[in-house]
Amino acid sequence: MSDERDFNQRNIDEFRANGGKVGGQFEGFPLLLLTSTGAKSGQQRVNPVAYFDIGDRIYIVGSAAGRDRNPAWVHNIRVHPDVTVEIGEDAPKPFSVRELPRGERDRIYPVVVERAPGFGDYEKRTDRVIPVFELLPA
Repeated sequence: MSDERDFNQRNIDEFRANGGKVGGQFEGFPLLLLTSTGAKSGQQRVNPVAYFDIGDRIYIVGSAAGRDRNPAWVHNIRVHPDVTVEIGEDAPKPFSVRELPRGERDRIYPVVVERAPGFGDYEKRTDRVIPVFELLPA
């Protein structure tokens, strides 16, 4: 877990130092920083998360690269749906998160896969339904 935290922290630092741009495996990929409240701890948690601007709406996907468990931030936002989001050089802004019901999720996920084919691979690696969330300005 420490390796994952270190990896995330390096990407967070790079994001903030470079106006929302991150290199390496994320170069050119739209990332945002999601600050959520820990479901159990109540502490603020920051995670770099891929986002998709589809039809003037912003979506984030709890893929965990196809692992059999959702990323921790998914549990956090289900319990505490009020979050803060940083996109590019913009100042952090408050959002509320809405998990898409299955039918709506199933309409959006193919668009995600079309834009980022790796998400199709993630879906094949797991039996769980990968959740999709809409970010709503607060």
